[in-house]
Amino acid sequence: MVRFEELYEQLSDKEKAFFSEMVNRLLARTFLVYEREEDRRGYRFVERHLSLFRWYLELAHWDLFHDRQLAVIQLYNRDERNRRNFSIQETIFLFILRLIYDDKRQELRLTDQVLVSGQEIQEKYLALGIRQRLPAREDMQRILRLFGRFSLLELRKGQWRDPEALYLLYPSLLMVLNTADLESLAEWLGEQAAWPEEDPEDEDELEIDD
Repeated sequence: MVRFEELYEQLSDKEKAFFSEMVNRLLARTFLVYEREEDRRGYRFVERHLSLFRWYLELAHWDLFHDRQLAVIQLYNRDERNRRNFSIQETIFLFILRLIYDDKRQELRLTDQVLVSGQEIQEKYLALGIRQRLPAREDMQRILRLFGRFSLLELRKGQWRDPEALYLLYPSLLMVLNTADLESLAEWLGEQAAWPEEDPEDEDELEIDD
């Protein structure tokens, strides 16, 4: 059986440097998404050397998942360490984006991109009947930028805080929130009589690797 050291030594110096870069990118962002132009070269490299990455990361109890259908590579810590706890507000927006992604995906061809405006996100928030007021533009900007860092979406047009801004949603949303999570969140939201106006960042949390 070929060992990690043997596979690694087969890489050129340039490939070894890129290997290190991709390990650190996965640790920082959790996902590599083929659809995202910035990730595409890295995605292809990791896909080509999947065994090498898996052996290396396994030493620190990280698992690498490759969903070929979605064209997404995900890093996950089996000990549930290095996880990002999402606030109530962030969790609600993640839930909304996943709902929008599902709705639009049904209307599009497989090759079409899933685009959504800031106005559509706000309208979906209001349609859910959440009693907590719609977050300020600064909060929405912060949350969407956060999701952008995890390769869940990308700003394609306009400014982050503007209702006219256009965002590209990525299939990594399907991996960070699976069907069971979606159903649980829908039930959880339905049970809430009100959200605390004075502190929307109170911790009912969802977790994601960080």
